Amino acid sequence: EEVLESYANGSPRIVRTYDEADGKRHYTFEKEYFEDGSLSKEGAIKDGNRDGEWKGYYRDGNLKNTGYFKNGKRNDTTIAYYENGNVKYVGIFNNGEKTGTWKVFSEEGELTDTQVYMNPDEVRTDSITIKN
Repeated sequence: EEVLESYANGSPRIVRTYDEADGKRHYTFEKEYFEDGSLSKEGAIKDGNRDGEWKGYYRDGNLKNTGYFKNGKRNDTTIAYYENGNVKYVGIFNNGEKTGTWKVFSEEGELTDTQVYMNPDEVRTDSITIKN
């Protein structure tokens, strides 16, 4: 592991795990911390970009969100959570753009909205088309 950045108080902000090959470091995983030392986010990296699953956390350690990246852009399913653990929203990214059906939930866990992303310029929500 290598500490890339630290806070003024000396605690690590960004730490990367690496493998060595051909005399070079190849970073494979990154962790980012809050100033108090609790984990903020973590995930796989490849060629300096987010690549693979990433997770974000609240200061108390509860899961805040999870999603996937490819070449530094969001791809595949992403899920965000409220601090109480209930799902906030679920959706899909394709090459960094929202796509398909996204579901939004209240903090109590009730479905409050469904949005369908047809393309980057068009969103359908409750059968109403909204131009971005």
